[in-house]
Amino acid sequence: MQNDRLVNKNNSEIFLEVFTEIERSLKEICNDEYTSNFSELLRKARGLNQVVNYYASDLKEFAQLRNAIVHTRRQNFIIAEPHHDVVQEVVHINKLLQNPPLVKTVMKPNPFRVSSSARVKEVLNTFAEKGFMRCPVVENGQVVGLITAKTIARWLVSSPANIDNALVNQLLGYTDKDDYCIVSENADIVSLIGHFDSSVRNGAYLQAALVTNNGKPNGQLVGIVSPSDFPSIVGQLKVKH
Repeated sequence: MQNDRLVNKNNSEIFLEVFTEIERSLKEICNDEYTSNFSELLRKARGLNQVVNYYASDLKEFAQLRNAIVHTRRQNFIIAEPHHDVVQEVVHINKLLQNPPLVKTVMKPNPFRVSSSARVKEVLNTFAEKGFMRCPVVENGQVVGLITAKTIARWLVSSPANIDNALVNQLLGYTDKDDYCIVSENADIVSLIGHFDSSVRNGAYLQAALVTNNGKPNGQLVGIVSPSDFPSIVGQLKVKH
């Protein structure tokens, strides 16, 4: 444990102190200062926070352990002393809730992008050479769309054209705003995962999160996150034993 306040404390003391902080975080997430029932807090918070959702089962078990520790205390010892791995996990969850990793730690930096005046053939050649499946369109420093394989398919079916001479601006009418969202590089990965989950619940499917320095379309495009990046993102949530 790197936190100085936890040094020289036994496992049960660390566990109770950190679990109390987690419970406080759940109240903040739910904007519910007065609910004392941890199960109810957990039920509400797991729908609002991806870290809570990911660790919901563990947190439920930790609540039972907390109760066991509190109700079996003796004057000089604790009957239900937590294992080191349990303490390590509860500390990790608390850290994720208070200081989750930022989007810039998981994004692919400096993504391939094109202007609306670029040739469609350039996009297709890059897709083929690099194995890309999506490409942001940036015009005058502003993100104006995302070209995907579906975009090109819609265009070809609806408006047969000479690919050699076609420009990207001809594709923009076939892009789908639901294919992407724009997030700040300093947003946390909890909110990032939330964007992707919300799109699925709404019957859509995000092809990418486009990362700008300010989280707005007119910000500098600095990165991209696609569904294929999710194994590494989820890996950031897991506790390292």
